[in-house]
Amino acid sequence: MVVPRERAGGISRQAFLRAAAGALATGAVFGTGRAAADPPASGWGGLSTAISGQVILPDNGQFGAAKQVFNTNYNGSTPAAIVTPTSAADVQKAMAFAAAHNLKVAPRSGGHSYIGGSTANGTMVIDLRQLPGGVTYDAASGQVTVTPATPLYAIHQELAAAGRGIPTGTCPSVGAAGHALGGGLGAQSRHAGLLCDQLTSAQVVLPNGQAVTASAANNPDLFWGLRGGGGGNFGVTTSLTFATFPTHDVDVVNLNYPQQAFAQVLMGWQNWLRTADRNSWALADSTTEPMGTHCRIMATCPAGSGGSVANAITSAVGMQPSGTDSHTMNYLDLVRYLAVNNLNPSPLGYVGGSDVFGTFNAGAAQGIAAAVNAFPRGAGRMLAIMHAMDGALATVAPGATAFPWRRQSALVQWYVETGDVGAATTWLASAHQAVQPYSVGGYVNYIEANQPASRYFGPNLSRLTAVRQKYDPGRIMFSGLNF
Repeated sequence: MVVPRERAGGISRQAFLRAAAGALATGAVFGTGRAAADPPASGWGGLSTAISGQVILPDNGQFGAAKQVFNTNYNGSTPAAIVTPTSAADVQKAMAFAAAHNLKVAPRSGGHSYIGGSTANGTMVIDLRQLPGGVTYDAASGQVTVTPATPLYAIHQELAAAGRGIPTGTCPSVGAAGHALGGGLGAQSRHAGLLCDQLTSAQVVLPNGQAVTASAANNPDLFWGLRGGGGGNFGVTTSLTFATFPTHDVDVVNLNYPQQAFAQVLMGWQNWLRTADRNSWALADSTTEPMGTHCRIMATCPAGSGGSVANAITSAVGMQPSGTDSHTMNYLDLVRYLAVNNLNPSPLGYVGGSDVFGTFNAGAAQGIAAAVNAFPRGAGRMLAIMHAMDGALATVAPGATAFPWRRQSALVQWYVETGDVGAATTWLASAHQAVQPYSVGGYVNYIEANQPASRYFGPNLSRLTAVRQKYDPGRIMFSGLNF
């Protein structure tokens, strides 16, 4: 069950002030600049005593394991401390301590950030995986409440028993908060929109230690920013509530094509989507691995319609696939299928990014195909994955949430599994260059280092900056973006 609202909502004002005073008594000093050194041992000891969870410092034997994230390329980072709260009150005390010591805070839910955003050097990492609650579905409202680090697959498992679902991506171990706060694009987006579109309320601990509710009725500006403004930019989210939808059996169709036809396949994918029913969806991708390179279109559609959808896609592409397969399955089996049956993936190193296309045309398709062809075979396993930006996602106004890409055609996700960060990063830069004439920005959940915030938020950046200034004027929250 979830944390009761009176607990999730936070401690009293008096308790908060006592916690802040306690932090000051243990040696905290407020300042205008970044702290030059970690708090003294007595300061960390005070926080450790004040919370029910743990404070793990670099000299602790558990620190090496505690600081690890899913993207192993960032396991060499050295945070100032790992704090593992076991209640929202713990989060409040940790935030008050961070503010008192002028520490940056990096929240961690699933730890999947492309840039290792939840394990940055010198930050206080607040690891949210020990918050109690998990998943609670309310049949009366049709809403589900989850803790921030709840893996997406755990949510699907709980909802499947009720015949309900939420729109998410396909990686089963991604945490709910990071995925939703950046937007949350996936296989249900054409009929149900983004995961952030289904967010109805969130419990947030602000950088000053105050716990608040964000919803359409409470702190609506913060609620706006949470829906697509990126994870960890305004505070630490301790619980999220989403609307759900009824689920149905589906057909899954795969159409495989020769790699040299990838540009043509991309155009066929786009052309089919233009008129496809919203209850159907498809991605187009190309995979390069040691065995070679191959491309395909994978579509989902209502059970019984797989044959007609396969014929329609074949017609749109304009050539026969080299192979096809079709399966009928229930919703939870679809979730498992899209995860490639890898429900407990092992941590690995990866580099990635994205490009959003205002209009997807032959030039963009040829640019993507050229980038794929230029990938150096020894640099790892590479995927270029096309995501549709139409359907229900596009019925929301671009300014209604912080997620700005509501009137664009598609985005490509560039993803490389590798420990050779240099080679992958060099190739990623060339891939961006190959589609530069057609790209209008990127998706913040596929964030890259050293990119301007305008690349991810476009026309919504000025409003997003104002929201961040209001709720985090001291920029306590660590972000890979400057805004």
